[in-house]
Amino acid sequence: MPGWHIICSNVRAVALSSALSCTLALALALGCSDPAATATEEPTRSAEIGAPSGPDGLDFTALEPGAELRLQTFGQGGTHLFLGVRCRGFGSRAFVTFALKNLTTMVEVVAPAPARPQLLFCSDDDNCDLVPVTVMTSGLFELDSERDGVPVEVSVEVKSQAGAVASAAQTGVISTADL
Repeated sequence: MPGWHIICSNVRAVALSSALSCTLALALALGCSDPAATATEEPTRSAEIGAPSGPDGLDFTALEPGAELRLQTFGQGGTHLFLGVRCRGFGSRAFVTFALKNLTTMVEVVAPAPARPQLLFCSDDDNCDLVPVTVMTSGLFELDSERDGVPVEVSVEVKSQAGAVASAAQTGVISTADL
């Protein structure tokens, strides 16, 4: 059957030709790709320390160097600072850790991030805020010592669920005016 030989040869040739064309097209496409077009750019991440402001205490105001940090007290008698953080590049959830360091005694207290990421309030300009944050100051001062006027460093670390980190630090001065 000479006819079958010609038909089978033609089918093999077409199949081989199609396979080579596909391989060549794929190789050309991969060889011509722009590496910059396929790379994903990491978002710029930042953190800024602040304090609650506004009529309802839910707005963010950046903490200026040497700012007054007013101690607050509640029904159970502990003292706290109201702080806040502004984040960029983390989306609407992040783990936030605050630390306070007494610059006179070098004692540091830490308010660790909770086990689950905190919900941040995000505005249209890509700023996401966590305001207010109540940070306990227990252990920051020696018993019966004067707290008014004590210089402190406030630091914050913001971490995404994927492990990306941004941090910030700022100095302030403790005030007991509200106690």
